[in-house]
Amino acid sequence: MSLTAVNECPNCTASLEEPFRYCPNCGQTTPIHRFNLPHIFHEIFHALTHADKGVLHLVKELAVRPGLVAREYILEGKRKKYFNPFTFLVLVLGLTVFLNSVFHPYTRSQNLVQKAEARPYGSERERQQMIGIAERRQNLQAFIEKRNNLILFLAIPIISMVYWLFFLRTGINYAEHLVAQVFFSSFYALLTALVLTPFRQLLPEGNAFNYSQLLVQLVYLTIAYYQFLPAHRPRSVLKTALVTLVGLITWAVFSVGVSSLYIIYG
Repeated sequence: MSLTAVNECPNCTASLEEPFRYCPNCGQTTPIHRFNLPHIFHEIFHALTHADKGVLHLVKELAVRPGLVAREYILEGKRKKYFNPFTFLVLVLGLTVFLNSVFHPYTRSQNLVQKAEARPYGSERERQQMIGIAERRQNLQAFIEKRNNLILFLAIPIISMVYWLFFLRTGINYAEHLVAQVFFSSFYALLTALVLTPFRQLLPEGNAFNYSQLLVQLVYLTIAYYQFLPAHRPRSVLKTALVTLVGLITWAVFSVGVSSLYIIYG
């Protein structure tokens, strides 16, 4: 049963003619039906698998041709062809937070405070200082694990700024670099959540895995941005890789600097 008559759009109240399947003003389908369970299941399946703009289609495209996806969406105006990048980012971040709560990639190590308390110290003052630092390190790890979404929200604009400054001559503005970085960071966060985070549980503690993650991110972003830059402009894989490295180092310096200030001074 139809919820509203077809001569008026229920979303924006624009006048509709009988043959219209979509509102010419806002794009909503007509007529609108009442929700039922089969309709809900259809919508979920459609959102995931739709050949033109489903989530799975976007994930597949970002895996094999990330820069071309971003170029088509941002520079060529093919906005209906792909799932909205900001909605995709929110979904990925929600999944990341959930999987972090399951695997505890940042807090699975032995209690840092207990380690600090077990060490010998030259004085009580030194002991209290080191225990305080251990407590703040532990709190920071817990914060990163629970608020990984906030970390990514901060990283995206900083890394985007680096790309914008180095590629000013391409004519791509900062906002366009920002949207491209939303695409690329979302996919990398999804890869981390589904593959790298579970795999990390099989490895001993240490920095080797962190360096491996950084290498994967460097390679992926280099490929993505090389594809994203306009084809009619001179492009260099080496320059793109160096700019990507500068972007990642800039974010690392910022994040490590803020973290160190908190750990040392509280």
